[in-house]
Amino acid sequence: MAEYKGYQWRAPRPPGHLKIGLIAKNAALSYPDKKIIDATTGESRTYKEVNERSNIIANSLLKRYKPGDFIGVITRLGIDITEIYFAGAKAGLILIPISARLAPKEIETILKYARAKALIFDSRFESMVAQVSFEQEKYVIGKPISGCLSYDELLKGEAKEPDVEITDDTPVTLGFTSGTTGTPKSYLRTQYANFLNHITYTISFDFTYQDIVLNLVPPLTGLSCGCGVILARGTIINQDFDPVGVLKTIEKYKVTFVYGVPTMFSFIMNVPDLENYDLSSLRAVGSVGAVLPRPTLEQMWKKLTPNVYDHLGLQETGFIAVSKPDMKRAYPDYVGSPTCLQEVRIVDEHGQEKTPGEIGEVIIRFPDGAGEYWKNEEKTKEAFRDGWFHTGDLGKFDQSGHLAIVGRLKDMIVSGGYNIFSVDVEEVILKHPKVLDCAVIGLPDTTWGEKVAAVVKLKPGENCTEEEIINYCKDRMAHYKAPKEVFFDDVVRTPTGKAMKFAMVEKYKGR
Repeated sequence: MAEYKGYQWRAPRPPGHLKIGLIAKNAALSYPDKKIIDATTGESRTYKEVNERSNIIANSLLKRYKPGDFIGVITRLGIDITEIYFAGAKAGLILIPISARLAPKEIETILKYARAKALIFDSRFESMVAQVSFEQEKYVIGKPISGCLSYDELLKGEAKEPDVEITDDTPVTLGFTSGTTGTPKSYLRTQYANFLNHITYTISFDFTYQDIVLNLVPPLTGLSCGCGVILARGTIINQDFDPVGVLKTIEKYKVTFVYGVPTMFSFIMNVPDLENYDLSSLRAVGSVGAVLPRPTLEQMWKKLTPNVYDHLGLQETGFIAVSKPDMKRAYPDYVGSPTCLQEVRIVDEHGQEKTPGEIGEVIIRFPDGAGEYWKNEEKTKEAFRDGWFHTGDLGKFDQSGHLAIVGRLKDMIVSGGYNIFSVDVEEVILKHPKVLDCAVIGLPDTTWGEKVAAVVKLKPGENCTEEEIINYCKDRMAHYKAPKEVFFDDVVRTPTGKAMKFAMVEKYKGR
C-alpha cells in the first residue's frame, strides 16, 4: 500500500529496482532475436545470446571474485564489452573501462590505484599489456597468450541469473576522466546513476525499436549509447572508426542513426566520393564530446542529413544538455537545453548567477552521475561545492534557456589584458578551406603574458603557410585574437574528441 508523505504520495520503492542487469534480461525476453553487430569483424549476437552469456560470465567471475571487487577491462567497442558490462553489473563487480590509448605506465597506475583483482583485455592489445606490470589474473579475448587465462573459460557454466543482492547504490563502474588538464581523476558510478544515464540516451535521441544505430565512440560512452538503444529495443552496430568503412556500413545495414565525435564527422565529410554512397536510410546523426564546429555542422546538414543531434555530457555527470534537430537548426551555436534530469546554472567566480548572454562557469546538479572523486578529497572539494558540480566549462544561456559552451576556464587566453576564448578563434580557422582540424592554445609570452597559438591539421594533399592562416584570421576577427604562431601538426585529442591542450602547451612553449 502506498505511504502518505506529506503533500505527495510515494509508493514504496524496492531496493535495486534500477538494476543494469534488467536491461539485458528484459530485452532478451521482449525481443530475443534483435542483434548487436560488430561491423569490423562481421560477428553478431542476439539480445538473448548476450543476456545468457553475461549470466554465464557473471557466475564464473563470482567463483573467483566477490561483489565489490574491481576488474579492469581493455577492449574495443565490440560485442564483448557489452556482455562484460552486463555480467559485472549482475555480479556486483566494479568494472574499470580503460582506454587502449593510454601508455602502459598509466594503465599500471590505474590498476594499482583501484587494487584491481583481474584484467580482461583484447588480444589486439597484447604488446601494450605485456608492458604493464600486473600480477593478478589476466583474461585474454581472442588468440591465446602465454601466461594469460582464456576469456572462453569464463563462458563455461550456468546461464541462470546470478544470486547477488543489487541495490541502487551498488557501484558498477570506476571511471577515470580524460585528463585534458593533465591529471585524470576517478569516480564511481552506481547502478542507479548509470541506468538513468542510459534512459536519457533513449529519450534524448528519440530511439525506437526500428532504429539501427551505428556506434563509433569509445567503449565507456559507447556503452551508455548502446544501452539506450537496447532500452528502445533497437539494433546496435559497433565499429572501429574508418571514414570509408562507416559509409559502407551505413549502406550495407541501412543504418538510421550514427553516433560519433565531431572529428569523426569532419573526416567523413572529407571522403572524396561521399556523394556516391547511399545514405538515404539515415534519419539522423548525433555528436558528442567536443563542441561541434559550425563549418562541420553545415557540411553534415548538406551531405549527411538535415537532422543533427548535439549534446553536452561529462563522464562524471552523464548527459547535461541536448539539442534536437529543430533546435540545432534554429540555434546552431548552442548545445541545447538541460535534460529532464539536470539543473544547470551559469555563475561567476563568487557563485553569483549570471544573466542571459553573460559568460560564466557552468555548474550542475544531477541524479545520474558521481557525487565525488573517488579517494581524492582535495579534488572533490574543488569540484563538488554546496551540492553543485563545477564543470570548469565556460558557457552562457540565451533568453530562452539554450546553453552555449564557449571554452574551458583554463582555456581562456589572457593576452595584453584581453580575454580571448579559444573556441572563437577555432571556429574561424576551421572555416578555412584547407583546414581539417585545429586547436587554439595560449603560450607564455614575456610581452603579452600569453600569446594566441594555433595547432592546425590540413586536409590531405593541401599546403598552407603560417602567414596565410594568420591573415585569414585577421580578416575575420579583431587582430588581437588572431594567432601569433601556427604549428602544422596533429591535434592531440582524448578518445571522446576533446583537445588535450595542456599537452600541446607543453610541447610548443619555448619554441
